Amino acid sequence: MRDEAELIAAATGGDPEAFDELVRIKREQVVRAAYQVTGELEDARDVAQRVFLRLWKILERYDPARRFDTWLYRITVNAAIDHIRSRGPRGVMQPLPDDPSLVRDPDEEPVPEAERAMDLSQLQQAFMRLAEGLAPKQRAVFVLKEIEGLETAEVARILEVRESTVRNHLLQARRALRSAFEREYPSLIPKRRS
Repeated sequence: MRDEAELIAAATGGDPEAFDELVRIKREQVVRAAYQVTGELEDARDVAQRVFLRLWKILERYDPARRFDTWLYRITVNAAIDHIRSRGPRGVMQPLPDDPSLVRDPDEEPVPEAERAMDLSQLQQAFMRLAEGLAPKQRAVFVLKEIEGLETAEVARILEVRESTVRNHLLQARRALRSAFEREYPSLIPKRRS
């Protein structure tokens, strides 16, 4: 099996088998990033398909002196933002269950792992619902920085903006999300210790 650099080089040279292997390696990463921006799995799959079609067409433009993943994130995030803009406003992505007993009080005793996983799932659903209110660039910055764990400089390269713009979008996204969580899901906000 060839390593990633060899696959990229071979795919750039027009080797369809190398490109297929590269797609298999990168598919989950692309779908995950697209999902975090679009909020819908089917949309994320559509975006990923368009990303790989585009990648096949423009792969010869890739500069091997730069990180491939940064370039791929840029293509993915831009495609996901374009997708959000093209679909126009839509309703709530994934509403939380109406049963208030499903939301745990943070002052209760520690919870078993299964319940903790359920709390994480609820938090993710709440985030996906509230993140739809963010501007596409704010959402993209938040996802890349806070969820994907990328450095500010790399997010700036992906989105082709200055690092200060990344920090500004991140600050605005955090404020908007915190305010929305406090308003709509106060039980999911950890209580501050005095």
